Formats: sequence, C-alpha cells, structure tokens
Amino acid sequence: MQKILLLLGLCFALYNGHAQSTDSTSLPLFDSAAVLKDLMALLGSKKMATSYAMATAGVGNRIFSVRNNRLNARQTIINTAVYTPGAGYFHKSGASITGAAYLLQQQPKGFGASQFSLTPAFDLLGKSTVGLSVSYTHYFVQDKFSPYASPVQNDLFATVSYKKGWLQPGIAMGYSSGKFKEVFSKDTVINNVRRYVYDSATSSLQSFTLMLRASHVFEWAACIHKDDMLLLVPSVVVNFGSSSIDVTHQTNAPRLIDYLIKTGRLPLLITNKFQAESVGLNINCSYAIGNFSFTPQVYLDYYLPQTDSKAFTQSFNFSVGYIF
Repeated sequence: MQKILLLLGLCFALYNGHAQSTDSTSLPLFDSAAVLKDLMALLGSKKMATSYAMATAGVGNRIFSVRNNRLNARQTIINTAVYTPGAGYFHKSGASITGAAYLLQQQPKGFGASQFSLTPAFDLLGKSTVGLSVSYTHYFVQDKFSPYASPVQNDLFATVSYKKGWLQPGIAMGYSSGKFKEVFSKDTVINNVRRYVYDSATSSLQSFTLMLRASHVFEWAACIHKDDMLLLVPSVVVNFGSSSIDVTHQTNAPRLIDYLIKTGRLPLLITNKFQAESVGLNINCSYAIGNFSFTPQVYLDYYLPQTDSKAFTQSFNFSVGYIF
C-alpha cells in the first residue's frame, strides 16, 4: 500500500511542476487504446477526421484480459515476458476491431504463440461529459493444458466515466468465462502393486468484476516537439467481484484425487461470493508524435482477503504503435 501511495504522490508532484491544460474533457479514462485514440485527435483534427489503421508491437506480462486489469493481476504464475504484435482498424465513429498474438517462451515447447485474441470495441469519442467504452475479446487458445495460456476465452468489459471536474469518477464491469485443463500422472504403489494413475481435470471458469475508479488526466502539449503530446492518467481503483470454478475429473484412481498435485494455475481466482477483493493503482501513459505512439501502462494491485499467495501483484505493458 505504501508503494501505491508513493507512486500516486509522484504523479501529483509531476503535475504541479510541469502540466499545462489543454482539453481533457474528450478523454476516456479506462483503457490505453481509448486514451490513445483521443490523444491523437487532440494533436490535430486532420489526423483523426477519418478512419485509420494501426500496427502495434508490445511487451508485458498480461495474458488474461485486454482491458480488465483485475484479472491480469491474478496471473501470479506467469513470470515471463509476453510479446504481443497486433493490428487494428479504428473507425471515426468510435467502433474498432483489433487482433493480437501472444508470443512467449514456453517450457518445454520453446518460443511461440500461446494464444491469439480478437477484440471488437466501441468508444464514445468527442466532447461529451460522459465517457463510454464497450469491448468483447475472444481468445483463441492453442493449448488449454498450457499454464502459459489464458483460462479466459470470452471477456466482456464495459466502462462509464464522468469527464467533468478535476477528479473524474467512473465505474467498470467485466464478465469473463472460459475453460482450462490440467493433467496429472504418476507411478505409485497401491496395496503392494505398482500402478500408473492419472487425473485429467477440466475447469469451467466464470468471473464477474465491478470496479470503482477515480482518475485525473495530466496533459503536456509540445513536450519535445511542437506537434507532440504526452498524457499521464493515474487511477485509484477499488475492485469487487465474484468467481466460480467447476471442475470435472477423469481419472483411473478416484480415491487418490485428494492426493494429486495441482499446479495452482489460478491461485486467487477461486470460487467466492461477491465481495471487495482488492485496491489498485493504474498508471496509464501515452505519448504521440507524428504517426508514432508509445503507451506504457502499469497496474499495482493489493489483494484484500486473507490468502496464502502473494497479496501484492503487478501487471505491465508497453506498446509502440504506428498509424497508417
């Protein structure tokens, strides 16, 4: 918690020393892609008056969700870099569709794609005092037995924010579902007889998330060049949620299921009732110059209920984009 407060204080200090206001009322606050679209619009209407395509290349540790940071904070087993080349088409109405591949070093398979994603979305752009963003992501998982693939195959996410005032409140909701599989096998001795036992577990996941946020947009125009702009959007988040996991076993030794070793793939996404789950700090930064954009994002999450796993987790992503 001290780290979260320290980072938030740093953001405010930077703002007091260097920020200059332009027009933050057009900016959605929940997603880096949405912020980037309006950032480019602020740089000049000639750039965003028409529809456009964008190619991106990113690196991070997020595999669960494109927009739901709460889910990404739960992937405590993923400690390797994930590379995400992608492309998208953005219509001037606010509708968009993006796709990405998730490349990482998998053991023992080596470097390759663990999954692909396709995300249609709509973001309300313009001068409205209300921000609205809706997206749906489908993950095409290569191997549902792999611990390096998302157990979420369907991810629906929606946000609403009020864009007037220095501190801008908002609410987001997410619903995720999917299946993942695990296999355990072992040679063991039962009644002095050596046996080969196995257990194949198919888990069906459903997760609902409600997020309350308070954000502020810091803007720097003409930071390095007269035609560039930098945005920094810190958000304090309180996460509520519920999740359920139904497990179906196929085994040749049902009495030994309780003794089988599980991988702990989702240590904190267990069956639980709706409750306050965590507090977080999301720091979203976007810099645009010409046709290039640079978008780093860090999310820090502190899990509130008692747990045997890590309570403090982090997810990050850094992407470079080029607009055609």
